[in-house]
Amino acid sequence: MAVSLLVLGAVAMVFAVFVQARASNTAERTVPIDPNNAGPATVLAEASGISISTPIRPASLTGIGYHPEGESLAEMEPRGKNLSANVVLGLIFRGETPEGIHYYVMDAAGRGGPQTGAVDVGATTGTTVYTPVTGTVTAIRPDPMVQNANVIEIKPDDNPDVRVSVALVHSDGEAGVNDNVTAGKTDLGTVADSAEVLDPQLSSYTTDAGNHVTVTVSESG
Repeated sequence: MAVSLLVLGAVAMVFAVFVQARASNTAERTVPIDPNNAGPATVLAEASGISISTPIRPASLTGIGYHPEGESLAEMEPRGKNLSANVVLGLIFRGETPEGIHYYVMDAAGRGGPQTGAVDVGATTGTTVYTPVTGTVTAIRPDPMVQNANVIEIKPDDNPDVRVSVALVHSDGEAGVNDNVTAGKTDLGTVADSAEVLDPQLSSYTTDAGNHVTVTVSESG
């Protein structure tokens, strides 16, 4: 009897922890970065020796989700707490940051490449997009996924051998090809309405339509 009670007690405790964690995670979905402790150039991840700053101001973020997007992309090392991790282990290995960054690693959905090869940074349509790295704009080309949106390619000062691309941008900002840009400061344009023609995967992790920009890092050439 005593053993049975102990087992039941343990199960109840795990269940309570699980429910509490789920409730906590649901609340955290709406605050992927704490705007009270995060600056405009808060670093989301590292890749190929460069820091990837948030292209969206922390107060305007709706979600952060990593996913594969091809074999040619560099693997990012996210900062913050992975809300997709095992719930029990997540209570031990929280990976917290002063800025309170929370992110998801989304399902591959048939895509190849590194699991964290691309990051979708969510915001409502029309939100200003800032450059995630300091460097030089090398190309602005039409986005093949969404009409009236562009992909902006940047050569980062910290590693000129790679290119950082920001996709799904309505590029009406202040940066053009060959312009120098500064992480967290230079306006690239605004978030395009990809949800109008796509079904953004990020919408499963946010409370809105899931509009976002996608940041990737690849070798040049």
